[in-house]
Amino acid sequence: MNASRQAWHRHARILLAWTLSVAALSAAWAADYPSRPVTLIVPFAAGGPTDVTARIFARAIAPELGQTVVVDNRPGAGGTLGGGQAARAAADGYTLLWGGTSTLAVAPALYASLPYDPLASFQPVSRAVRGPLVLAVNSKLPVRTVADLVALAKARPGRLSFGSAGVGSIIHLTGELFKARAGIDLIHVPYKGNAQVLTDLTGDHLDMAFIALGHMLPHMHDGGLRPIAISSLERNPLVPDLPTLAESGYAGFESLEWFGLVAPKGIPADVLARLNSAFRHASQHPSVRAEIAKLGYMPVDETPEQFSAAVVAEGRKWKQVVTDAKVLVE
Repeated sequence: MNASRQAWHRHARILLAWTLSVAALSAAWAADYPSRPVTLIVPFAAGGPTDVTARIFARAIAPELGQTVVVDNRPGAGGTLGGGQAARAAADGYTLLWGGTSTLAVAPALYASLPYDPLASFQPVSRAVRGPLVLAVNSKLPVRTVADLVALAKARPGRLSFGSAGVGSIIHLTGELFKARAGIDLIHVPYKGNAQVLTDLTGDHLDMAFIALGHMLPHMHDGGLRPIAISSLERNPLVPDLPTLAESGYAGFESLEWFGLVAPKGIPADVLARLNSAFRHASQHPSVRAEIAKLGYMPVDETPEQFSAAVVAEGRKWKQVVTDAKVLVE
């Protein structure tokens, strides 16, 4: 018994020493993080809002981390290709993903099989920005308010059209959510990007569309279209005279495009804390706030836990919309 007890104590001491040494090495490694450039995967092509916002924050957090943050565009499959590549990366904080509404909240509802799970595969760090959509109509439509639009749609069921940047895009799903809340029948016309939506909306080929505020700002006073509402819960300071859908008879109506930083699941807690601190500090820079404001976005200051909760809530919301509207992607 004594020999057995002594052997047990010896093994326990060895295990404790090993655990402490691993913890010490991990803490020392995290304290040195990052010791080389960090790669930020952007799952969409260069030039779009996902890419532009990612580059703003990549430049801003680099001085905070003391290392270059390299943007790596990996477009394809609605953002899921880049998401899968990030999920398979080592959980060491050197490969991160610029995740957004499409990648983390909408894609799981649209695709039966994904190369990642929004929360099982990733550790949210912090959201960066949120931006509303503007409901705009062709200026020749006899509509000046949301109530006018709904009344006209009910008088012409199945005859008014709304455009989107593609099936399953946030613009499309916001239109489906509006249809359901208003109890109206609209024809969905998908495009391959926002530019053509705006062109056809002002060119009498579309009746209405939800457009990201950043894309709408240069066109707010164009003669071919008329903005009538915004999709945030509160009015936006960039367009203070534009009423919200919530105050236009659809309480709680909210649709926001957002982007933020996630890492492969399992990164060390100290590295997560370092990234979150650097990210939130960078988001307070006046230059960063000015740049994102020009794009129609509002800064977000969140903990990893708050970001995780937002991903869950947004995923649940858009899954319901996809299911109710029977949205299918080819």
